Amino acid sequence: MRHKILILLLMFSTPLFAQEYSNKDVISMASEGAPNNVTDEAAIMKFENDDFHIIRKGKNNFTCMVISDPQGRHEPSCFNEEAMRSVFPTYKYQMEMLHKGKSHDQVNSLIELEFKKGNLPTAEHGALVYMMSPNNRWFNPTTKTLEPTPIHQMYYYPKLSNKTFSLSSKNVFMWQGYPHLTALIVVVPGSAP
Repeated sequence: MRHKILILLLMFSTPLFAQEYSNKDVISMASEGAPNNVTDEAAIMKFENDDFHIIRKGKNNFTCMVISDPQGRHEPSCFNEEAMRSVFPTYKYQMEMLHKGKSHDQVNSLIELEFKKGNLPTAEHGALVYMMSPNNRWFNPTTKTLEPTPIHQMYYYPKLSNKTFSLSSKNVFMWQGYPHLTALIVVVPGSAP
């Protein structure tokens, strides 16, 4: 009886992000990140043991994965070549730090420091990240809640002023989420949560 209680305690004390997914499950989830004509031949990466590993080689210039954090963030994402070289290193570093127990504020400060030291690049021209899954959700560190995210695409730039674009649409807006990157987010009409 004592062993059964211990096993139950271990099962229910394991954080959700520690759940192991099979490669087949990861490929299925990551493939929600973009249209089939992109994902069918994209490389697929899995985050495991604090790092990303390729679990399926690709035949086009896209790499898909699930961006996550210990608080339940779940964003199937597909990066083109330019985004893999210049934007992915920041996502990867952010995930590593969050999974090591750093707070969101600490991670943002560390990202800024790593960029200033030359360890993280800024966005290349043409850097694109698809986040087209209807199951997108992100952790809002201000409200401490998981929130659904609309189906969208992110076009990355080096850090820009908020006045760079004159945007008047709720479907297109600037995101300044990282200290050294700006993204123009294009939301698929009708997909807002």
